[in-house]
Amino acid sequence: MTLVDEVKARLTIVDVVSDYLALDNPSSRSPKALCPFHEERTPSFSISPEHGAWRCWGACGVGGDMFEFVMRQDGIEFKEALEKLARKAGIDTEFRNEDRDNRRRTRSSALHEINSIAEQFFTRQLEGSPGAEALAYLESRGINAPVARARGIGFAPSGVNSLLPYLKSIGADSQAVVQAGLVVKGNDDAWRDMFTDRITISIRDQRGNIVGFGARAMGDAQPKYLNTHETSIFSKSKLLYGLHWAIDAIRASGKAIVVEGYMDVIAAQERGFKNVVACMGTAVTSQQLQSVSTVLPDDADNNPSTVILCLDADEAGQAATLRGLQTAIAEFGRYSASRSYTRRSPIDIRVAGPVVSDHGEPKDPDEAIRNSSAEWVASIDQADEIMDFVIRASISSHDTSSDSGLDAALVEIEPFFDSIPPHTIREQRKITDLGDRLGVDVENITNVLTRKRSARLQTSNEPRDTRTPRQQRTRRSADVQPGIPAITVQASWEIDLLACMVQHEYAIDHATVEPYHFTDPVRMRVFENLKDTGNVEGCVSIIQGDAEALDLVNRLRAASLAPSDEWEDDQAAIIQIAENCAKRTRREYLTRNKKKEVQLAKENGNMIRDEDMVKAVEINREIRELVTPQNAESIY
Repeated sequence: MTLVDEVKARLTIVDVVSDYLALDNPSSRSPKALCPFHEERTPSFSISPEHGAWRCWGACGVGGDMFEFVMRQDGIEFKEALEKLARKAGIDTEFRNEDRDNRRRTRSSALHEINSIAEQFFTRQLEGSPGAEALAYLESRGINAPVARARGIGFAPSGVNSLLPYLKSIGADSQAVVQAGLVVKGNDDAWRDMFTDRITISIRDQRGNIVGFGARAMGDAQPKYLNTHETSIFSKSKLLYGLHWAIDAIRASGKAIVVEGYMDVIAAQERGFKNVVACMGTAVTSQQLQSVSTVLPDDADNNPSTVILCLDADEAGQAATLRGLQTAIAEFGRYSASRSYTRRSPIDIRVAGPVVSDHGEPKDPDEAIRNSSAEWVASIDQADEIMDFVIRASISSHDTSSDSGLDAALVEIEPFFDSIPPHTIREQRKITDLGDRLGVDVENITNVLTRKRSARLQTSNEPRDTRTPRQQRTRRSADVQPGIPAITVQASWEIDLLACMVQHEYAIDHATVEPYHFTDPVRMRVFENLKDTGNVEGCVSIIQGDAEALDLVNRLRAASLAPSDEWEDDQAAIIQIAENCAKRTRREYLTRNKKKEVQLAKENGNMIRDEDMVKAVEINREIRELVTPQNAESIY
């Protein structure tokens, strides 16, 4: 029995809700109360003890089970609500949590150790003859062998002297090697090194443990940079590269500078700019903001702590940054609220412009720091407020002379006004500036922003689906909550797979299907672009002119993927969902092909040609493989 089932067996929905609300008749078949989620005089909140559910039949129209009620009432997430109700039910969760934490620590320790062994191997290769070309390249960028060793830079060779044979020779734990992402399985089912013929950069967490690697191609290989796949200890969206070096400087200065690349951080650290970290080429995320916020000082009597973003200067880079910031800042605000995370002083997020060369071309922070450090410092000191950057970037990326372009720009800009206290002089100045730039009357701008905010808040207040993935995949149309755009239930496993990929970048690597496996052309296009770009931001930048694909991505962002608690963590659950849905997608494709073959045989008087028979047998074999559990195998 899972902890969720055990809680539900010991508590009723009336037991839980009555702790918060005065029920009119707790023993009735449908107790009622005033809804706590909106103001009302006549009770519209009712409970169904038989189904263990509650619902407001009034203005807000929300509903759910006991966990959803506590989550909404207390402003907490599912895990915290589960633990709270477990305590109420008299269930001792400490032993469960301690046992689970011990298993995780043991697993993490094994992965840290195997990564450390890999780093030592890469370092020796860089300093030996295999890494001569790589070291020459590093020296051209101001990084000699001692600096490379200190900063965890090495070289992954190709051929017989690669990492996998070395790990095999020393008897390394094969399971840890796979789980750390150091090897991958090729199309021929043979294991090979994740990184070959690349400069490697060790990525450490805040405590200094090696959790993964970045790797730069030496030649024209693509992608230019390759990262460790998502593992139990490595999640690129949660990590800031170089934070373990920068903690003391960030605390002392009250300022964190976020750049994009590894070399940018190393150049900064080597030249005395100690408070610089990197988001590793991705748009800044809410988890990264949360990570740096725990390091920044919280002193309300002095200037607010500051995060300064030094981002790509081209139009595409700024557009991607804008989308990432919109999501990150909104999620960071919700995350902080749900964790009761409070600061006496706010965090001021700013965006620095690039250092420009004599020819008018922007320089990377690495180049600027090495050649124009004074100009780089000046760009940091002159960083724009977030609203100024948002307004400028949104207007430059849309044709605001047209009604559709103007509306698109306002849709991007509006959520950022949440970072400004309402009805203040500062807010009025930003609105006036926006009106001047757009050539639109200030009163009209105010009205439009107010309407968009109201619509957005109404959507964000819709109830979250807390059902398990299995329950979600078997949902009926009538189950869809009002106000939430309905995602078609046809081939729902395809939708769940795409939702995993859109919401969790690491799931993309576990989507082992091809575009032609999907039943719908729009899903095909979204899937193909997600696989090609590796993240949702890149996918969206490609499908800007595809209204159907954009609409699907937006609905996928909102789709609920509440994992079952049979897994130890959400990441394992999402990976499991993605892999199961990928298998189902392939299986259904093969089944459709098989049906076509049967229909064709019937049309030909049940006469099956030899070549068709071979094809049918092959299809049957593949289907059996997809429904039969695979045994674990060794990489050696």
